Amino acid sequence: MPAIWTRSWLFLVGLLVLLLGACTPPPSVEPAAPADAPAASTGDSAAAPAAATEDELNVWITWGDNPAQLQSLFDRYTEETGIKVTTNAPVDPPKVISGLSGSEPPDLLILGSPENIGSWTREGLVTPLDDFLQTGKIDMEDMSDGAEGQCIYQGQYYCLPWGTDTYALFWNKDLFEEAGLDPDTPPQTMEELAEFAKQLTITDDNGNIIQVGFIPDFSWSHLEHYVTMMGGYWYNEDGTQLQLTSDPVVNALKWEQQFYCDYDVEEIVRFSSSFGGYASPDNGFYAGKIAMQLEGEWQPGPNFIQAYKPELFYDVAPFPPPAANPERANTNLVTGSIAMIPSGVEDKDAAFDLLAWIMKPEILGEQMVANFNLPTSAKAAEDPRFTENEKFQVFVNLMNDPNAKSPVVTPINAEVTAAIGAIEEQVLRNCAEPLPLLEEAQATLQPQLDAALEN
Repeated sequence: MPAIWTRSWLFLVGLLVLLLGACTPPPSVEPAAPADAPAASTGDSAAAPAAATEDELNVWITWGDNPAQLQSLFDRYTEETGIKVTTNAPVDPPKVISGLSGSEPPDLLILGSPENIGSWTREGLVTPLDDFLQTGKIDMEDMSDGAEGQCIYQGQYYCLPWGTDTYALFWNKDLFEEAGLDPDTPPQTMEELAEFAKQLTITDDNGNIIQVGFIPDFSWSHLEHYVTMMGGYWYNEDGTQLQLTSDPVVNALKWEQQFYCDYDVEEIVRFSSSFGGYASPDNGFYAGKIAMQLEGEWQPGPNFIQAYKPELFYDVAPFPPPAANPERANTNLVTGSIAMIPSGVEDKDAAFDLLAWIMKPEILGEQMVANFNLPTSAKAAEDPRFTENEKFQVFVNLMNDPNAKSPVVTPINAEVTAAIGAIEEQVLRNCAEPLPLLEEAQATLQPQLDAALEN
């Protein structure tokens, strides 16, 4: 499942996580996956997930356009083992928090992002997996290195990637041709992308934009990808020091800024607000209103472009590196769905057996085919259903490229994400100078990180 609707979810969860410090600490077990309670079959996610019985396992999932498909997958575990598995999807953020901190957490929790692993580990909500992994029930050698890293916090595994996502450049070949650009040749550098964007931006006689070349935060922020391409990240490698004022962060924000501030900011905002829904024929890229976009591997699949604009003449390629750093070609940030065992789970062995089962190549592959997400198992990736789509293969190659990176997990990821989002908003919408804002955030957040790491 694409983690495409997780940003607002993560922000809310981040705020809720901040409140957990005032709550009574839960039992020391790992976060489990959202279980699809019987009530979920009615489509009413407002109902509380049902607690598992002694011979039943609950899986909670924070995403899921097709809860019935998810339940049918886990029914196979019941057929193989006789153990009933109830899935609840999608589970809302407040229920995740109450489930993790309560006395009846789910046995597995499957999230769209590893954003909160560090925060939840700090609160004692997540079960370390290293001892379980020593059993050999999961073939860790079969796992994508880029995806695997997002589950490691302070040298230990606290989750496992259940499929994952990465991003690449999409471009409209018809619009390239109309602009006099070679439709078969995407921009080769970040600088060239900006030049192409100018040629692809069109205004009418009144100066109103009627087509735009590229918007860096369409359909949501991609700043972490640009920072990674610039050679850095928010933190140092071990997650002990913030690097918000580093050149990669500053340069990435300035690179983004030109797509607003070299134009009329209000006009860019006005025009982008006219785009239709993300999953609709009126999506800005589908409708030919935006010529290039940074997007995920799910787009070429049956639930998006194939469903809403099958005639769209487009292609996909790795996002280009800076002109001065060709060695960064194929650099990409790999992050997406992860599975955890909450620390309050009574029978962790049973929970881990279920986790090991969903990590089997044939099970993982089946689910990723259903959602058109990246198979984090090399054996699963051999399924011909993945290789028959050439555009999807671009993402598989990126995920396994030596330049694939994992996000750094820290106990204040949620706080840093919120701060960076606010800074990006000011830089793009108000044309603010990024460095002073980053310096202020660094001064505020580094002591918070230091304090969190000491606990």
